[in-house]
Order: sequence, then structure tokens, then C-alpha cells
Amino acid sequence: MSLAIHYDSTFDGFLSAVFEIYRQHLDVTSFVAERSYETEGRTVTDLFAQPFHIETSEASAERLKRAIAKSASKDVLYLLETCFRSEEAGIEMNILAYLRKLFAGLDPNYGRNPSSLEMIPLITIARSVRREMDAMYGMVRFNKTPDGMYVAEIEPKYDILEMIIGHFRARYPNGTWAIVDVKRGFGVYYENYRTHFVTVPDRNYIATHAPPDQFTQMWKSYYDTMAIKERLNPRLLRRCLPVRYWKHLPERSLLGSSIQNVGKESSPLPSNVAKENAAASLKLKASC
Repeated sequence: MSLAIHYDSTFDGFLSAVFEIYRQHLDVTSFVAERSYETEGRTVTDLFAQPFHIETSEASAERLKRAIAKSASKDVLYLLETCFRSEEAGIEMNILAYLRKLFAGLDPNYGRNPSSLEMIPLITIARSVRREMDAMYGMVRFNKTPDGMYVAEIEPKYDILEMIIGHFRARYPNGTWAIVDVKRGFGVYYENYRTHFVTVPDRNYIATHAPPDQFTQMWKSYYDTMAIKERLNPRLLRRCLPVRYWKHLPERSLLGSSIQNVGKESSPLPSNVAKENAAASLKLKASC
């Protein structure tokens, strides 16, 4: 009987599921991540598959991590976790296909072969996740709460919060701060050199607990000073800074309606083309 594996949506939960698939010789057709937030179109389900729930086991997950690092490398293990964070539909089955061929042992160099059919799509997905991780390092804006804590909201496309906190721990080691993924209702709280993972059901946490402060005003003043209105290029801005990031940037109020409507209006023709069109129009009228 084919099974649809249900797990708690964490990477350790997925590895625990893979461990049980091998231990119990399960026939799996799909995975269902039990997430509390919306992921429309990302969960692949099979109407004819029997649901089968697997609890997360840290021991099983660590055992499988050691096996992957031994058969391939620690870099491959990191790449698989990066792919998993994409939450793309069917990503679990793609990773499982790679692991099955890796552990089959038919090719001793398979784990270090980046051009295998199973590895190529994983590398492509991991590249997209890493690109957003790099972008998010510069997209975090902290607000100061009345009790002195710094809070920032992010809303990334991929589940990357746990993968970027090391950057902020190294940059603000002595502070007390929190970064909240409002899309997933999940946050990281840092204090006294310790990191705590918390659930944040209130998606308007900053609006209610950290109103606009001097840092917000400083961001706006900085952009007021540095921006050159005559050289504003809305299309280039959209390409370099996707609109989905604007929601949590305090300087977003400077991006006026002209930018919001980019793409709706037709772009003006170059002056030489306009002149040529006008001349052709006059000739046509004269001939008539």
C-alpha cells in the first residue's frame, strides 16, 4: 500500500521520516508537511495514498545526517537542508530520490557528482534559496520597543530564518533582539548570548509593540538625503529590490505612486523614434 507521509514540517522531521521509510521499508508516494500557515500549491497529495504520520526523532535525524555526511559530504547535507527550506511542491520526493541513489552504493563517487540527474534540480533550487538569504541580510530593519529590545519583521518567500540568524548573532552579540517571520508565525529571540525559538501568532507584533521610532526616522532621512529624484528609475528599482520586500522597509513610504504603477503605463518612445513617426505622419497627410 502506498503511503502519504505526514511530518511536522521541520528538516529533522523530514529526516526522521526518511529514516523510518528505510527502517520499515515503506512505499511512499508523497510527503505532507503539517504547517500552520498557508502553502497553497506547495503540497503534493495523492488521493489514493494512505496517510501515515511519523513523529520527529532527534536521534534518527542525527543518525541520518551522519550517514549523508559520510556517504557524500557535509556540504551536500547543507545543500539538502537549503533545498528543503524552499518549501517547493514535491521537494521532499526529490531529496528522497537523491538519498535512495546515494545509499544504494552503486557508484562510489555519486555523492560528489554535481552533474547527476537527481542533483541538478536540487542545486538550482538551493541557488534560489541562497540568493534570498544574501538579499535578506540587507533587508532586516529593527525597531526599538519601549522595554529596549530590538524587533524586526521579515516575510521571505522561503523558510530561511533559522539559516540567517548566525549572521545577526555575529553582528549583534551583546544586544537583545528578535527577528519574526510574520508569514510563518515563527521568530528568533536572542539575549545573553543565547538563541530561543518562539511562536508569534500575532502578525502585527511590531505595529502593536514597536511603533515607529528614531531608527525608522533615520532610515527615511537617509533616503531623503541620498535619493536623487531626477535619476529615479522605477523599473530598475523593481528589478534590484522586488516589491515583495517593500512591506517591511521603513523607507517604503518614499516609493511613491509613480513606482507603484510602473508597468501599467506605456513607456515613452525615444525622441528620435518619435520624430521619425511624426514626420511619417505628416508625409501621409500631405499625400492625402
